[in-house]
Amino acid sequence: MITLYIETNFFIGFAKSQDEDSEKLVTNISPDRNTLTKIVTPSMCCMESLSVLNHEISKSNRFQDNLDLERKKLKGDKNSQYSREIQRCLQEVKIKNEARLNEINNRLVQVLEWATMNVELIQLKPDILSTSLQEQLIADQTDNLILHCILDHARIHQNTSPDDKKILLTANSRDFGTPEIKEILQGSGIKYLTSTEKFLGWLQSNNIEAYNSLHLDVL
Repeated sequence: MITLYIETNFFIGFAKSQDEDSEKLVTNISPDRNTLTKIVTPSMCCMESLSVLNHEISKSNRFQDNLDLERKKLKGDKNSQYSREIQRCLQEVKIKNEARLNEINNRLVQVLEWATMNVELIQLKPDILSTSLQEQLIADQTDNLILHCILDHARIHQNTSPDDKKILLTANSRDFGTPEIKEILQGSGIKYLTSTEKFLGWLQSNNIEAYNSLHLDVL
């Protein structure tokens, strides 16, 4: 069995269509498929994903306001063909920006709904929070807590499932990809990978049975 740890970055990457190969995992891991890969994430990552979405909405609203302001300024140039063309372009940008935000929202809902049925959620326990506050392994407090959730889960399951291979998949190399954090992860039996593509490549090279159980050839 392969234990694949994911965090907020996976959900946001899927929502923004930044990781094409994440589609393969979401499509092929479901309760009715007997795969040999178990996906795990701290439950707080789902909440953080929604917070990131709210931040995207705020940025989008500010962008829309700026577009409206520029269009309003151009309306004074009634006899300028260029001004009218620019106004049409700005209106088109506004429409496409709204469509982009709707797509991100819909895809985030899609991947979070998928997680409710296919991903084991690590619940935040008092001892994990306490350890996180005492041991600042990552400067960002939220990522530090996420890391401690993953390390705690890995340690617990090392006793019950010692033969499981563990992978942490996150493109957030700034926080999780430093030599110090990689060493800590390795100490808990966790290999760090930066993309779904690299995970699938590693899986194909190291556990062909688990790779074939994903039935990626049907996509």
